[in-house]
Amino acid sequence: MCLFFGKKKYPEKAKYKKGDYVNFRYRDDLYFGYIYDASVNAQGEVLYVIQIAGQCPAFIRDYKEKDVIGLKTK
Repeated sequence: MCLFFGKKKYPEKAKYKKGDYVNFRYRDDLYFGYIYDASVNAQGEVLYVIQIAGQCPAFIRDYKEKDVIGLKTK
C-alpha cells in the first residue's frame, strides 16, 4: 500500500511569512527569532513555529500571532 501526502500549504491569512525575522515575548523576556512555519487551528487562529538560536536551533511551537512583534523581512 502506498500513501501519498500532499505538500502542506502555508496559510494565506498569516501576517508574517516564512523567513520573517520577529521579536516575541517568551517567559517574561524578549527574544529574537524567525518564522519557520505556520498553521491554522480549529478556532481560526494562526499559530507559528519560531526558530531561535543558530548552530543548534530550538523551536517554539504553537505561538499565537497576536503575541508576535514583527521586525523585518528577509
